Amino acid sequence: MTKVFINRDSFYDLLKENNLSIYQLSGKIGLAPSTIYRSIDPDNQKGVGGETIAKLSTGLGLNEAEFGKLFFYHSVLPKGNGKEASK
Repeated sequence: MTKVFINRDSFYDLLKENNLSIYQLSGKIGLAPSTIYRSIDPDNQKGVGGETIAKLSTGLGLNEAEFGKLFFYHSVLPKGNGKEASK
């Protein structure tokens, strides 16, 4: 199973470029700060969904072509135990 995750370093770089804190971004895009923090948690095994992807992209000024600047795909086992799936 392949899921979408957020590149933490890029996320913080984009916040800095846009002169935003997580709380400011939260207010700008209508996502709870806790949702954003969960999305960037390195132990997050759920990945991020389409609505979160769209809101973060918009809030950080990314267009479709820049998807890979913030997000990446990663294969995980279906039960989300964190182990990489066979390719």
